[in-house]
Amino acid sequence: MTKPTRYEAEVELERPDGSRVTYRGDGVGPDDESGDQILTGAEQAALADEPGARVISSRARTR
Repeated sequence: MTKPTRYEAEVELERPDGSRVTYRGDGVGPDDESGDQILTGAEQAALADEPGARVISSRARTR
């Protein structure tokens, strides 16, 4: 069993109308999840809330 790890993520999106929005979050995930996996999940979650948007920038880190 893997121990949980805290992480932080930030995703900036551009909406179809040109406006921008930034999603920030932190949470707990499995210790064996890579930074790329955490980042991909954060991007997918943000895009799910903003249909038609595109990712401008994103970052994630574990704590």
